[in-house]
Amino acid sequence: MKTAEKILLTSLELFNQHGEANITCVDIALELDISPGNLYYHFRGKEAIIDALFDMYLARTSKILVSPSSDQLSIASFFHYLSSLLESAHLFSFIYRNPTDLLHKYPSITKRFNKLISSKKQAFDAILTHFQQHNVIIADTLELESLSQLINLVFTQSQNYFLLTQHDIQQQEISIQSLRWLFHTISPYLNIDDEERTVLLTAIENETTLTGNSKDQQLLKRAFDVP
Repeated sequence: MKTAEKILLTSLELFNQHGEANITCVDIALELDISPGNLYYHFRGKEAIIDALFDMYLARTSKILVSPSSDQLSIASFFHYLSSLLESAHLFSFIYRNPTDLLHKYPSITKRFNKLISSKKQAFDAILTHFQQHNVIIADTLELESLSQLINLVFTQSQNYFLLTQHDIQQQEISIQSLRWLFHTISPYLNIDDEERTVLLTAIENETTLTGNSKDQQLLKRAFDVP
């Protein structure tokens, strides 16, 4: 792995673990056992590191946001889709730790972040409308809009909620609980029987495999396309 990639990977791990606001470039250099000057050679300050990490998150999430084709779209595939988005957010969890503060400190990412939130909302709108049209979800237009907004809200604010209520919760638990919340939010509108509902919830529980440091390391390396 090249030095620049090592800097980004180490920065990401430190930001996720301690919060971006609590980590300096000197901290990153010390963790890597390199000089601050060497780090500065590759990234001229923390803003450049944040910018590069956000571009990586945006590229990864944008690929996932391409909605499944209509003939493949099912409730099960939708929750797999949501799980993939949560996994991506899990890899770059520092972004959602305090997004308002992050955007204030690094205005260069504001436009891209807002566009990403809008793209997620559009994707959720399209998928929920598809389910409504095929009688898989029974809801009117206002209810669909509320569901879409609530899904987006969970994605953008769950980090803050858990930080306020459970400071010791593991990051992977946030992803797991968020997916459960999304299921129970959508479940009352699903036009499926109780057995299908139970099977779906079981599948969701099995889908949420973001547990353990070893798994986290594998995911982090995947974010950098490292074998």
